[in-house]
Amino acid sequence: MNTSVSRIVVIGLLFLFTFVFGIGLSNSGKPYNSALFNIHKLIALGVVIFTAVTVYHLRGDVEIRTLVLGAIAITGLLFLALFVSGALLSIGKPDHAAILLIHRIAPLLAVIATALTLYLLASSKT
Repeated sequence: MNTSVSRIVVIGLLFLFTFVFGIGLSNSGKPYNSALFNIHKLIALGVVIFTAVTVYHLRGDVEIRTLVLGAIAITGLLFLALFVSGALLSIGKPDHAAILLIHRIAPLLAVIATALTLYLLASSKT
C-alpha cells in the first residue's frame, strides 16, 4: 500500500471514529459527557489536520485545475461549517433545530467532498 492510499485509509477511519463518538455524544443527552465531547472534538480536529496535510502533499504533484480547487474550497467550507455548528450546539444558544440539521447533514457532505477532492488529486498525479 503506497503512502497516498494509506493516508486516505487513515482519513476514512478518522471520519468513522468522529461519527461514532458524535453519535454517542448525541445519544448521551445534555449536558454533554465531557469525555465523549472532548474525544469527538479532538478526533474531528485530527481529521481536518490530517486531511489538510494529505491534500497539501498530493497537490504538490499535480497541476491544480479549477475543479480540484473548487473541491478543496468546498471541503474546507464544509469542515468550517462543522466546527461552527458544533461549537454553537455545545453552547446551545441560537436556533438549536437549524444548527442541529446543519451538523447532521454537513458530515455526509464533508465525506463526499473529501473523497472527491482526494480522488481528483490522486487521479491527477503525474
